Amino acid sequence: MKTLFLSVAFVAATAIAGASGAFADDPMSHKEAKPDLKERLMKDAVTGTLMQMNGEHYVIKDDNGKEVRVHVDSSTKLDKVVKGDRVKAYITEKGHATTLQRLEK
Repeated sequence: MKTLFLSVAFVAATAIAGASGAFADDPMSHKEAKPDLKERLMKDAVTGTLMQMNGEHYVIKDDNGKEVRVHVDSSTKLDKVVKGDRVKAYITEKGHATTLQRLEK
C-alpha cells in the first residue's frame, strides 16, 4: 500500500512540476534573481554586458564603456548567466553584488 501511495505521489509531483515549467528545455528561461525593494532603493546598480567570470569576481562593461568588477558568492541572488549576457547588478559600496540579473537582449 505504501509503495502504491508513493508511486502515485511521485507521478502527481512530476506532472505538477512539468506543468509549471520546472523541467523546461531552456535552463536560462527561468529567472531566479529578484532584487527586493530595499536593494532597488538603497543599492547602486550597474547595467551592461558581462565580460568576464573569474571565480567570485565578474567584470561588467557598463553602457558608458567603463568596466566594473563585482564580487559574487553564495549570498548573491544570481540568475544563470554566461559571458556576453546583458546583466544588471545591485552592488554594495564595497563592490559586492547582492543580486545579479540576466536581462533580455
